[in-house]
Amino acid sequence: MELGAIIITGNNQPKNSGQISRSNGTRSTRNPSTLSASSYPIAFWDLLGHSVLERTIERLRRFGVELISVFNNQESVASISHGEPWEKAVIEHARNGVERILLITLGAYSEFHVDDLMRFHIENACRVTNVSDGQEPLGITLVESKCVANHNTPLRNRLTALVSCSCNYEYTGFLNRLASPADYRQLVQDALAGHCDIKPIGKEIQPGIWIAECVRIPRSVRVLGPCYVGAHTRIRPGALICPGTALERQCEIDCGTIVENSTILPSTYLGPGLHVSHSLISGSRLIHLYRNLDVELGDTGLLGWTQNPASLRVLAALGSLFTFAGAPGMRVPTPSRVPAALDYIRGNGYLG
Repeated sequence: MELGAIIITGNNQPKNSGQISRSNGTRSTRNPSTLSASSYPIAFWDLLGHSVLERTIERLRRFGVELISVFNNQESVASISHGEPWEKAVIEHARNGVERILLITLGAYSEFHVDDLMRFHIENACRVTNVSDGQEPLGITLVESKCVANHNTPLRNRLTALVSCSCNYEYTGFLNRLASPADYRQLVQDALAGHCDIKPIGKEIQPGIWIAECVRIPRSVRVLGPCYVGAHTRIRPGALICPGTALERQCEIDCGTIVENSTILPSTYLGPGLHVSHSLISGSRLIHLYRNLDVELGDTGLLGWTQNPASLRVLAALGSLFTFAGAPGMRVPTPSRVPAALDYIRGNGYLG
């Protein structure tokens, strides 16, 4: 087998950033690039239906790479002392007849061509080829298996020793380093605008409007492209989905809510009558990218998880103000007003 690939995740996360944590507290004016870490890196986040990790694997397979292993490099001290799993996998690949191994530390999103990289590597008789954008490495290395097989020294030490004789392949194509939530949002916008190879998972029902399977959108909802609505997402009557918005899978957008130029991550619920703009939301956690706000709104009942939507509690408290349910085909009116808590939140600059 000529080429195998090993993808390493977890050890190239943004510095104290890139994660939507669910910590307590109300408001923070920290820059979103300094958010506290959570349990998974940006490469795992859904992005128009598939994560960057999934898209990287799909891209490698299109180039004919069949042997692909994925490792999360967040191991215990004990396991590291005996060699990390990905290092052992590299050696096993080499011993099993793989001629060259592509090591990808998954942080940045790039669209490098494996064929071009292989051609450069072979024509220059390189033992190790590192990919960079001309300024910084991209965490992509192509190594000859004979350089790593049958050695007793740790693999990372051998790769370091080979730096002096390694080749540099300069990549000049599309690149997003995914170093922050703002980078992630930029990648979403670039994908919706067709500036990169990322294609939304779903059907383009109108130019720039992508809808995945099992989506529920009433006729009173306005959807303006470019935008994306993920699988099993429900949008309630009177809502407005504006350009640049991505609603990932299993979300629920309640009555009369406006979502503008934002990403709503999977299984997130947005309450009625909100105006969310230039934001990234996961559950009850909101990051406003323009105002540098990082806020937890779980106690307000306006944001949350679809498994236990807060709208039921809100509607129970405000049942005398508007009708939510009715006979089939009955138009459901947009709420005439929203909870008093929302006035406080808007007044403090959390939304809109």
